[in-house]
Amino acid sequence: MNKHLATGILVGGVFTGVITWVAITDALAQGGLALLASAVFGLAAGLCIGGLIAANFAMLAFEESEHHAKVAERKEIRATT
Repeated sequence: MNKHLATGILVGGVFTGVITWVAITDALAQGGLALLASAVFGLAAGLCIGGLIAANFAMLAFEESEHHAKVAERKEIRATT
């Protein structure tokens, strides 16, 4: 697994956990279905934001791999001429 992708998944997971925890603590005093609904909605929002963060890290890894491939190709062309 690429370093950037692993970092993106880790950071996205942390954001998901924090957002879910905040949603749960806001509804903790009410309990019952309000707590369950807040947990579900907090988890859904956290997964969306965490997924976007992980996708940004994955795009960074892809762009870096493209850049390294182009640099290697240029070096190969220069070496053959």
